[in-house]
Amino acid sequence: MWRGTDCEHRETVYLSLKYRPWEKSVDSKEKKNMKRKLYRKLLSEDLFQASYVEVSKGFGANTPGTEESQPLDGYSKEIVRSTIEDLKTHRFKFKPIRRVYIPKSNGGKRPLGIPSPRDKVVQKCMSVLLEEIYENGEFLNCSHGFRKNKGTHTALKEISTWTGTKWFIEGDISAFFDKMDHHILERLLKKKVDDQEFIDLYWKAVRCEYVTLKPKQHEYGYIGTPQGGTLSPLLSNVYLHELDKLMEEKCKESLESGPTSIPNPEYQKVHNKINNLRAYFLPTYRWGQTQSKEWESERIKDIKNLEKERARLPSKLSGKGHRIYYVRYADDFLIGVNGPENLAIKLKSEIASFLKTELKLEMNLDKTKITSAVKERAKFLGADIRVLTSRTNDQPRSKGKGLDNRVTKKRFPQKGIIILAPIDRLTKKLAEQGMCRIDNLSRREVIPTRKTAWVNLDLHEIVRKYDRVWIGLLNYYSFAWNRCQLNFIQYLIQHSCACTIMNKMKINSRRQVFQKYGPTLRIFVDGKKKKTVELSIKKNLPRLSKFSINPQNPYDVTNWSLRTKRPLDAKCTICGALKIEMHHRRPLKAGKSDNTLRGIKEAQSRKQIPLCRSCHIKVHTGQYDGPGIY
Repeated sequence: MWRGTDCEHRETVYLSLKYRPWEKSVDSKEKKNMKRKLYRKLLSEDLFQASYVEVSKGFGANTPGTEESQPLDGYSKEIVRSTIEDLKTHRFKFKPIRRVYIPKSNGGKRPLGIPSPRDKVVQKCMSVLLEEIYENGEFLNCSHGFRKNKGTHTALKEISTWTGTKWFIEGDISAFFDKMDHHILERLLKKKVDDQEFIDLYWKAVRCEYVTLKPKQHEYGYIGTPQGGTLSPLLSNVYLHELDKLMEEKCKESLESGPTSIPNPEYQKVHNKINNLRAYFLPTYRWGQTQSKEWESERIKDIKNLEKERARLPSKLSGKGHRIYYVRYADDFLIGVNGPENLAIKLKSEIASFLKTELKLEMNLDKTKITSAVKERAKFLGADIRVLTSRTNDQPRSKGKGLDNRVTKKRFPQKGIIILAPIDRLTKKLAEQGMCRIDNLSRREVIPTRKTAWVNLDLHEIVRKYDRVWIGLLNYYSFAWNRCQLNFIQYLIQHSCACTIMNKMKINSRRQVFQKYGPTLRIFVDGKKKKTVELSIKKNLPRLSKFSINPQNPYDVTNWSLRTKRPLDAKCTICGALKIEMHHRRPLKAGKSDNTLRGIKEAQSRKQIPLCRSCHIKVHTGQYDGPGIY
């Protein structure tokens, strides 16, 4: 390890980039020192620049907060240094958070807190430093929400391995982000963070003032964290880490409860008879004798009858042991129980009691329910989950050649987990978006309709938006066993797009639209035949059972690029001045407001452009009349 003041600065720089100090051989004493120096590491320009780049790339980075909030537009090294100086002298305060209410599908409203854009950068810095501690072996593998190299697909992939599950517990915590207790969260943070200055900054972040604009109200948040902040996801994982530890103990205890199944002796008897009869067809068991065809046909009949009898018998019987599985994504969790129903009921009550007494949270009883894995479907992360039951003799099975050189039917594995795409829920979602009208969903009486909000867009933009919806659904449900049923969703999207084009171009029918533009609705961009946009129509959708590989940690990509190019160290794009601030472009309005997109394709333009102060003012006041910049 480096020592001295200069070395401590270098350690901070590398921490904000890609360096992970304790991933190498670091003793416990040095780890403890790192946790004590957390606030000192926060005072790094490199960390602020990396966090700024990450925040500025996010959707809604410039969403305005209250009147006192400061936008990211005009962000510069001077602002970074001023913020660091305020942090050093403990004068820094978070701006009030704007609270808005988003309507939910059940008729309720979900409160959303929107912090000041520049405060998001400070929160991101705090999140980066806490990640370095908690991602180093603290968080458990069962937690998949808001973590690097983890996501919805990794959670579903883990669920697919829960063989033998009989019951599901679909867990949901009521108003989790709004009811997180600040004192409990402080106690949990102090277990790993031995830095009072950092804890004081945490209190400033969670005890911000909330402002509701219509009607205008002011209040302070004594519980909960703003869902729109960049620090809240990590704090939520720290809070629910206690639940993860409880369930890990339950899962380990279940492994010591004994075997969950034992061989069925009746099944084994029939199985042995079949093997003995098949052995007569092997050349080594014929002793050179030639049997008659009638004798062989009788043997084959006996084998078929025994196979039918074996198909009706379970290969294994339930044992005295049980197994518990658990996975969590944010405040939603799913538990699999390979055991009796009363065990699932008992486990549900224990979790509800633990959440209430230890974390001061309540389970949502309307959404938390015990589901039979065989008879029903559990709903988790936008997918339906159930168990693949054993096949009876009269149902189709996979085929393979037996010892007697005839085609036989193999038994499917019992009680394996299958994950399905919820076709009915997807259809209802398209109806909510205005792409179809549902008359009778069980009979698939669904009529595609135009999406009125997109009628005024250009033709290529309409097709591109529909294609993004379809490709997004297709990529997400790449794991689905019923992937072929997504053809119905493809039909609705394809014909809804045709209805929108029909309404825009004043065409009489969808048939005429397809005759003019083809089944994929191929549109030429700006009248040029070289570039076209069309729907990604698939002729067939075979089962892939594929889970997407999660992308790398965005900090790694961002921090790697910062080693060679730091955004706030760039020159002015117009005049080349060294002292710059970042101009945040709004692409849809850029052509009218700052006139910097002239002659440049929007896809090639950047969202942030380094400009000096004078050039920045010219762009905002409409005085800039030079070439387009990107």
